[in-house]
Amino acid sequence: MQLKYILLLLLTFLTLLTVHPSHLKADEDDIDATYGQGNQSEGRYSINGTGVLAQMFEDRGHSVFYSRILGRPTRKADVIVWAPDNFHVPSDSEVAAIEKWLKEKWGRTFIFIGRDYDATMDYWINVAKGASPDELAMLTLKLADVWGAHQVKRMAIIDNEDCGWFKIQADSTVRTIRSARSTSPTDWMDGVAPGRLKMRLQSYFVESDRGKNANSSRYEYDPQLFYENIPLITRIQSRTKFYRGQIFVIANGSFLLNVPLVHKEHRKLASKLIEQVGRDRTICFLESEFDDWEDVPVLENASSAARPPSIVTILQTWPFGIILIHIIVIGIIYCFYRFPIFGRPKTKYELNSVVDDMNENQSVSNFGRHVRALGDLLKRSGNTVFANHCLQMYRQRSSEQTTYQPQKQKKKPT
Repeated sequence: MQLKYILLLLLTFLTLLTVHPSHLKADEDDIDATYGQGNQSEGRYSINGTGVLAQMFEDRGHSVFYSRILGRPTRKADVIVWAPDNFHVPSDSEVAAIEKWLKEKWGRTFIFIGRDYDATMDYWINVAKGASPDELAMLTLKLADVWGAHQVKRMAIIDNEDCGWFKIQADSTVRTIRSARSTSPTDWMDGVAPGRLKMRLQSYFVESDRGKNANSSRYEYDPQLFYENIPLITRIQSRTKFYRGQIFVIANGSFLLNVPLVHKEHRKLASKLIEQVGRDRTICFLESEFDDWEDVPVLENASSAARPPSIVTILQTWPFGIILIHIIVIGIIYCFYRFPIFGRPKTKYELNSVVDDMNENQSVSNFGRHVRALGDLLKRSGNTVFANHCLQMYRQRSSEQTTYQPQKQKKKPT
C-alpha cells in the first residue's frame, strides 16, 4: 500500500477524531461536504468525496484522471466511475452516450453510484460518541438539522423513474446494513467480517421496465450483492449494445466515499469492485454538479438550464452592453474628479461663513478658524444665554487647570 493512500485515509480518520463537540457552534459549512469529487478538485478532502477510492485504484496499478464532461476527454478511459450529485437517474441522452462509449472499445466498464446517501450524518454520529450529556443536546439539534437538509434534497427523487438500465425505488426507511449476501461467482463478502458493515440504504435501483418491454434480451441483469431482497450491486451486460462491456450499478456511496472508506470492511468491498475492472486500466472519475439553479450538463455540447444573467452576459448584449460601459466609464471619471486631491497642496482655502454667507480666504494652518467656526455656530443658535453659559464653562475649566512643573531635587553634599 502506497504512502499517499495511507496518508489520505489517516487524514480522513483524524478529521473524525479531532472535531470536538465544543466546536459545534461553527456553521456546518465549515465541514467540506462536496459530493462526488476527487483529488484534483475542490472537494479533495470532502467527507463525500471520491479521493480515497481513486487512490485505491492507483495503488492497484491503474492510472486515474478526472473529467467534468462525457465526451472527448473520456474516450481514452477504460473505466468511468460516476457518482453524480443528482438524485435522478441518467437521462436518455446520457445513457446513449455511455453505451456508445462502451461499444467503441472491448472490455470497458461503467460504474454508477447512486446519490441517496450523505456521509455528513455518519460524521456527526461519530462525533457524538465521545460527547458529554450537555454536548449531546447540541449534537441532537445538529443531527436533526443535517437529517432535515438531506430529506429536503431527497424530495427531487421521482419514484419509478426509469432510464432503460434500471429504475429507482423511492423509500424513506433508513436501513443500517451490517451484513449482506453475495450471489455471484465473485464472492463479494469473502474476507468481510460478518455483521461488521456500516452501510446505509434508503432508495435503491431495480431492473428496468423499459428494458423488459422493448426486448427481453436487451440487457442481462446479474444482481451480485443483496441486503434481504434489495440489490446493492448489480452488473448489467448487453450482447447487442455493448458486447464485452459491463455496467455496475451501486445503490449508493455508503461504502465507497471518503468517510465510509475509513471503515476496514468497506475497503474490502471496494477492493472487490476494483478487481472487476481488470488490470492496468485508465480510470476516469466523471464529476457533475447540481445546485438550486441548474443541473450542470455532463454531456459535451449539451445546453444547460437558464440562469439569471451575469454582468458579463449583460455587457455582451446589445444595446445594454454599450450603455452600461458608458455609465461605468463616466462613473469612474466622476470618482476621480470628486474624491481624490491632485496637484500641489494648497496654503489657502476659501471659507464660507455659516452666518453671513461671505467668502474669505484663510490659511489652512490657522487654528483660529476653529474658534471662528464655533462662534458662528453659537451665534446661529440665537440663544445668548446658552452662548454665555458655554463661555463661562470654558473659562471655569481653563482657570482650574494648573501646569505641573517638577521640582528640581537638591544635590546632596558629597
